[in-house]
Amino acid sequence: MIFKLTSKNRLIHVTTWTICVLYFFISYFLLWWDCRPKAVTPYEPIIGSLSITICCYLIYSTLQYYLPRKNQYLKITLICLVLTVMSVGLSIFFLNQFFDDFSLTHFYEVLPYRFIINFLLLLCVIIINIFWNIQEEYEENKRRKDESERILRDAELYNLRQQLQPHFLFNSLNSIIALIGIKPDEARNMTFQLSDFLRGTMRKDDKQLIPLTDEIAHLKLYLDIEKVRFGHRLTTTFGLQEEAKQAKVPSMIIQPLLENAIKFGLYNVVGDVEITIHITWTNYMLYITITNPFDTDQFETKKGTGFGLTSIQRRLFLLYSRTDLLETSIKDNIFTSTIKIPQYD
Repeated sequence: MIFKLTSKNRLIHVTTWTICVLYFFISYFLLWWDCRPKAVTPYEPIIGSLSITICCYLIYSTLQYYLPRKNQYLKITLICLVLTVMSVGLSIFFLNQFFDDFSLTHFYEVLPYRFIINFLLLLCVIIINIFWNIQEEYEENKRRKDESERILRDAELYNLRQQLQPHFLFNSLNSIIALIGIKPDEARNMTFQLSDFLRGTMRKDDKQLIPLTDEIAHLKLYLDIEKVRFGHRLTTTFGLQEEAKQAKVPSMIIQPLLENAIKFGLYNVVGDVEITIHITWTNYMLYITITNPFDTDQFETKKGTGFGLTSIQRRLFLLYSRTDLLETSIKDNIFTSTIKIPQYD
């Protein structure tokens, strides 16, 4: 804001004194042209240019924040007429007080033309000043709107993340309760793992984008907890392209996909299940693909994408303003989810 005001003040001074100099030279040239070959004095052009300069400063000072409403054009015209009369009156006053009769006589001869020129010039200055104020008001409103949208977006993102954590926490606590009686050691290990997982989650609360390697380390904690729940039935395979390690991703963006894969891949399904995670980098786009088998009957009873996938799609839209960054597909009892995350320099 300080820079803007400083720039505007500088522009006001430059334009005002530019008008002053141009007005003087044009007036002096016209005076010389009318009176040649008789010698002329610069008094009349100096007084006229200084008068118009004073009026320009009055315009900038009085209309600095003025934004006309509809049907107020007459008011602008009246302001311009008053300032034009003032500029002409100042010239007549100073010529009468301090300078020769020749300058005053010539001034009266060209008074109608000078009045019209001063009026048009001051009207242009007023219009430029008003347009400048309109532009500043537009930029300020846009800045406030963008700031409000950013605050709302951050609040919604935070709310989505806070909903994800209890969703996983309740499942883990239920599993710990189930293990306490039959496998107390595994229940204790799962409690420690859950503690480490939640501690890592809390550290990420203030970070929107994190390195992919940090996200993978966090996912491994999550998978360790799930492997305690499901034992040997759950197998996971990671495929990570070397170039992808430099990528950054929204924190906890992959976990809901894994949770969805485990939900449909292991719940009510007999036998071992393998979930694969492939992460690749192509043309500044990070691709995260998760596949899991599922039972067709069990899948049909749980229609919809579920809260996890819906929350991912919403978060990606809020972060990147795109709706094509999450894709799901089904082929031969294999469910595939793919996240695309743009990587900017």
